[in-house]
Amino acid sequence: MKEKLDKIEFILEHLREPEQLLEGEFMNWLQEEENKHVFEEVITNRMAFLEKEYGQQVEPEQEWQKLWQQMQKDFYTPTPDKRKINRRVWYSMAAGVCVLMTLAGGILLQQGKEKKSVPPMAQIEHVGKRSAQLIVSTGEVLDLSQKEIYQKAVDGTLITNDTLKLLSYQSETRKTNTTETNAPEKVNKETVYHTLRVPAGADYQVTLADGTKVWLNCESTLRYPVEFGNEKREVYLDGEGYFEVNKATEWPFIVNAEQMRVKVTGTKFNVKSYSTEPIAHTTLVEGSVWAYTGQTQVQLNPSEQFRYDRGTGMTSVQKVDTELYTGWIEGMFVFRNQRLEDVMSDLARWYNMTIFYSTAETKEIRISTNLNRYKNIDDLLEIINESGKVVVARKDNTITIHTR
Repeated sequence: MKEKLDKIEFILEHLREPEQLLEGEFMNWLQEEENKHVFEEVITNRMAFLEKEYGQQVEPEQEWQKLWQQMQKDFYTPTPDKRKINRRVWYSMAAGVCVLMTLAGGILLQQGKEKKSVPPMAQIEHVGKRSAQLIVSTGEVLDLSQKEIYQKAVDGTLITNDTLKLLSYQSETRKTNTTETNAPEKVNKETVYHTLRVPAGADYQVTLADGTKVWLNCESTLRYPVEFGNEKREVYLDGEGYFEVNKATEWPFIVNAEQMRVKVTGTKFNVKSYSTEPIAHTTLVEGSVWAYTGQTQVQLNPSEQFRYDRGTGMTSVQKVDTELYTGWIEGMFVFRNQRLEDVMSDLARWYNMTIFYSTAETKEIRISTNLNRYKNIDDLLEIINESGKVVVARKDNTITIHTR
């Protein structure tokens, strides 16, 4: 309990000087899950207090003394039920903390006027974009966000990055006809790999040497050969990618993700497999695919999704609306009666945000909406606010959500 009180005092110290919230020490401290929960509790109880007691006149110095004395009294008073102590201490502490936080804002504002004016922070444009880095076999990192056309012969293959932010590979050994891509003739040649890395708040598109088109979502990495071998076409994905694979009956295309593998010969499908998330899934749009994990192998039909829970090892197949899982390649977030936590998880990754919820129940609220991924995040948050279910507020890269 004493440790928790120390953490709350630490939070209050930073709230009294808001610019301290952006210091590296505090941001690193907030990365700890337990610290994040304490911070969320303080903010949550502040909001509850304001709704109930707004307008009440309070002397901050007196309230702080009363708060601290009560916490000390409750904490050191012996009782057979330790749980009751903790709960009573927290309730008295929360109300007092909220008073102080509320008044601190006004005091800081007044002191700011009297002492000095703080230079305004640089405005950050929280919008989506197309951006990526290409890491070639030598380790050289190429920035693909530049506006000019980029063309270079790398590792024996001509790569082009045009003004639409589309990366493509052109191989001399690739043979195509109007209906099917053919495997190259056998050549004793070492396989050379490139890695395409997409940051938060961005996406990108690449056409591989066999003509397969891949859309990569934010915070995704794709490792692939500059030229595919004659037996199979194999790539490695961490994150989310949408694939349009050129048909080649005798030349299978394989996507390797963490603990999941997808094998096709020609089709359109989406794979979402972030190593930081417990659920991985493959959604088939057109054609046919085989999904593998452990001892399980499943053949999917169009509009079916294979799901794998890494925590439990459980797998399932279900019918889905594919637009929900592929709308992002058209520049849209598409949500249909989905949990708010799942909705905000996608937004947080895209806009590089941290999300705080007032209660666990807030995460379970259902949301249906279509959102433009390339809009400023504040425009999207306003649409969510207009749902009438929650109150969403943003401060820099932190979003707080409260149930109405």
